[in-house]
This record gives sequence, C-alpha cells and structure tokens, in this order.
Amino acid sequence: MKKKIGYFLKRLPWQTKLVLSSSTAIFLTFFLFSLLEYHTVSKWMLNREEIAINRTITDIAAFYKVKPGPLSQQDIEHSEVFLRKMNDKDQLIRVYNQKGELLVSDKNGDFSVLEPTPANKRTTERVSIEGHEAIVARYPLLSPKFKGTLEIVRQLNNYHKMMSNLFWVMTIFGSAAILFSAISGFFLSRQLLKPVRDLARAMKRIKENGFQGRMELYVHKDELTDLTNVFNEMMDEIEKSFMKQKQFVEDASHELRTPVSILEGHLSLLNRWGKKDPTILDESLDASLQELSRLKKLINDLLLLTRAENPRVKSGDKADISAVLQHLIKNIEIVHPEYQFNFEIEQPISKAAISEQHLEQILIILIDNSIKYSHENKTIWISAHQKGREILLSVIDSGIGISSEHIPEVFNRFYRVDKARGRENGGTGLGLSIAKRLIMKYNGSISIESKEGVGTKVSMILPIN
Repeated sequence: MKKKIGYFLKRLPWQTKLVLSSSTAIFLTFFLFSLLEYHTVSKWMLNREEIAINRTITDIAAFYKVKPGPLSQQDIEHSEVFLRKMNDKDQLIRVYNQKGELLVSDKNGDFSVLEPTPANKRTTERVSIEGHEAIVARYPLLSPKFKGTLEIVRQLNNYHKMMSNLFWVMTIFGSAAILFSAISGFFLSRQLLKPVRDLARAMKRIKENGFQGRMELYVHKDELTDLTNVFNEMMDEIEKSFMKQKQFVEDASHELRTPVSILEGHLSLLNRWGKKDPTILDESLDASLQELSRLKKLINDLLLLTRAENPRVKSGDKADISAVLQHLIKNIEIVHPEYQFNFEIEQPISKAAISEQHLEQILIILIDNSIKYSHENKTIWISAHQKGREILLSVIDSGIGISSEHIPEVFNRFYRVDKARGRENGGTGLGLSIAKRLIMKYNGSISIESKEGVGTKVSMILPIN
C-alpha cells in the first residue's frame, strides 16, 4: 500500500505536489495550533467556572458565619431569599443536615437527581450526572446547634456551548484557511514554476529548431534567474561546441577527400594506361605513396587530437625542462642538420607540472612548425625561465611569420594560413590545436606573437605544481 501511494505521489505534477505539500503543512500547523488553543481555552474556562463556584460558596459560608449567635437550623431554613440572590443560571444551591435531609435550596435550571453527600471538609470536583457534566462544591457548616453541608452544583452548559462554538469557528476558519492556502498555493506554485515551464518549452524549441533558442532573462535576481543564466550560458557553449564539431567534420572531410581523390585518379590512370606504360606506372605509384603518407599523417594527427581532448593527466606528473629539451634537440639535429638550435635555460629552474611525454609532444609540434616556415634563416631559439610558480617556455624563429588577422585562428583545427603551402610542407593544420589542448589540460596557457616577414614567437606558461 505504501509503495502504491509513493508511486502515485511520484507521478503527480510538481505544481500539484507543491499545492498538496503547502496545504498539508498549513493544515497540520493550524490543526496543532487549534488543538493547543482549544485545550488552553478549555482549561481556562473550567478554571473560571471553578473560581466562580468557589467564590459563591465562600460568600454564602461567610453570610452564615456573620449571623449573631450560633448558627441554627432555623437560620438555614430562613435563608432562601439570600440564596436566590446568590444563585446564577444553571446552578443549584442547597443545604442539608448530616442525615442528608434537605433544609433549603434554590435552583436555576433543570437538574438531574444528585444524592446528598455530607462533607467534613471543603471540596470541589467535576462529576457526570446522567451524561451532563457539572462542578460540585461542598462546604461543611459546623456550629454548636447545627451540623450540615452547603452544596453548590454548577452545570457546565455554558462551558460546553462556548467550546462547541469555538470548535465550529475553528473548523470553519480552518477549512477556509486550507481552501485559501490551496488556491493561493496553486497560483504561487504556478508563478514559481513558470521559469521551469519556460525552460521546458525552450528545450522543446531547441529540439525542434536547433541550438539558436534561448530563455528570456527575468528581472528578479533569484535562484531561478541564476538557473536561466546557467541554461543560456550552457546553450551558448553547446552551440559553440556543435559549430566547432560541424566545422571539424567539414574540414576533416575536405582534408580526407583531397588525398582520396588523388589516389582514385592515379588508380584510374593505372587501370587504363599504367599496365603498359612503365613511366606512368612509376609516376602514379610515387604519387599514390606520397598521398598515402599524407593520409596516414592526417589520420595520426586526428588520433592525437582526440587523445589531447582527454589526456591521462596524473597529479604527480613532473617534467625536467632541461633534460627534455636536450634530448629532443639532439634528436632533431640528426634529422635536420642544416638548422641551428640555440636554447637558453635559466638556472635554477623547477620541474613543470606536466608529463615528459606530453611536454616533448608539444615542443615537437612547435619546433616542427618553426622548421617548416624558416627556409632562409635556419636558426631557432628556445628559452625557458621560471617566474614565481610558473615556467615560461618560448620557441622563436625568423621565418615567414603570420599576419595579425590570422593569429587568433591558428589554434583552430585544420586552420592553415596558406593551405596550399601547408600541403606542400605536409601540414594538416592540427598541430597547434593539439598543443593548446594538451597545455590547457595542465592548467597552462599558450600564445603567439608574430610579424609577417620577421618571424614568430610561441610562448607557453606551465605551472610547477
């Protein structure tokens, strides 16, 4: 049963849940308050009834005591007029002797039969007489000539009437309060959930029309406004990522289509003429192998870019800048003996918070770019020095340089300043994009300063912890 109720509540709309929860909370609060108030008023009224009956019995007893001489039975019998004056509505006053014989009485209302009970001391008690509640007060009258009991019976009709009225007033007001809370809760929850509904509608619009949809900003500065801002910012990021992904697919398709088309052309040429012409066969095979090499490099760079998006970063990775540079330059000098590499490392210098493998990969990309675009001045400078808790690494060449309008775009995937020249040099336009993503994963940064015809300086900042 509890599971069914829980399942039913879970399926309710949030607006209904808010209305039910607010109405239930108000109902419980009002119920507890009313219960406490009812109990308090009940005790207060009963106490007032007891105070009234005790005051009356004290006044009557004082009247009998102030009579001249000892109190006698005749004095009791002649006090009926006084008792009538002292009596109230729904109240019975009577005096009887020790044998229970009634001497005088006055009643104001209908009373059930109550047997006389002689008292030796003053008492006050609540009794139930044939289903009717009453307060009975008894006072012993003692004198040399008379012994008896003064008794007052006060029915609680007024008390019950008052409590009944109070109950109905509380019930009516409680029902009205619950109804009002339900109605106000409905409109309040509707207003509070409006941004959520707007968010849902915005998501549906985006699903149907694309990533251009956004939520309208609310004037009020509250949590829902923050939610709207976060959603719009998230959609901006998603749209940017989608556009980059779309551009990436288009660029990758374009880059892959060129070597594939060339291969297809040469294979068609071989199929038609190359079987009988050795010259065409050799040229086509050389060109096909060259395009396959370019295609292989492009695929490898795409794999590197994918890995750079989410590299395995360990918190304890440390790279010795001097060791990595010396090892790397030594290997590059073997491949490019015509280039001169000058590197300056400020000592002492701390280890950078990056793996040696990724640092070497980044430096290979930067130095390889410098080699590709420095045909006349074949000197490349590499420097490293520490500034506070950061290490600044720079690769400087005196190559062809980059014009200012291209500098903001060079870190984008497949971007080449001169696409024809890039293909001639075997470039894919992915190197700097890979380098930037690796550096950012280690909380570093990279920047480029360049002047066309003068040279290029690539600087990267790496933390040391």
